[in-house]
Amino acid sequence: MKGSLVVAAVALLASSSTLADAALELATQKECLSCHSLESISQAPSFKSIAHKYRGQAKVEDRLVSTVMWGSPTYGGYHWGTTKMPTPGSRPRVTQSEASQLVQWILSLK
Repeated sequence: MKGSLVVAAVALLASSSTLADAALELATQKECLSCHSLESISQAPSFKSIAHKYRGQAKVEDRLVSTVMWGSPTYGGYHWGTTKMPTPGSRPRVTQSEASQLVQWILSLK
């Protein structure tokens, strides 16, 4: 029994690592890292800063997926300082599935 739990825990950690690697690769392909980084603020907030600000907020995933797909909302002003997320025409297109994967990964960062 104890051995089964250890095997399951190792498998879960391995799959989490693989999912994180896939999300980082997707962020690289979609040029997210041109403005964002994991930890330091450059042109845009770091992914860890985004995770810290939004983690645990109600319905935040839908809002962030929309921002990743379409850029900063034209309504309601800026959501982070005075820099806006570019629209899809000025960066690679991100599907809803890809945006969801990226947002879930970002919100999982500690």
